[in-house]
Amino acid sequence: MDMKVINETSFPIIAFGIDTEIGYGNDVTIQPGESKDVSGPYLGEMGGGSCHICIEGEVICQENPDDENGFRIAKGAPICLQADRKGVTIRHHEDSVEEHVIEWRAQNS
Repeated sequence: MDMKVINETSFPIIAFGIDTEIGYGNDVTIQPGESKDVSGPYLGEMGGGSCHICIEGEVICQENPDDENGFRIAKGAPICLQADRKGVTIRHHEDSVEEHVIEWRAQNS
């Protein structure tokens, strides 16, 4: 099972999984009112399909401040939720990818 990201904002958001020892997963665009599974970095082929690091859990994204219902997503304020070495980064669709993520992806594509 992968991290389920639920978008309750009025704009698209982008999420990707993280494993601090392995790297970053691919960007997943989630439209308003949608939910999608977000996996961690690619590990390779297994059993005829692609294998990614599994990041379990669920996160609700909202425009209101953080509360018991979810986490606030705003332009210019991405969030990174992490436990141990696995997590997820979520940002407003108009925000740029972090420079260290771009560099890692360029070296590991």
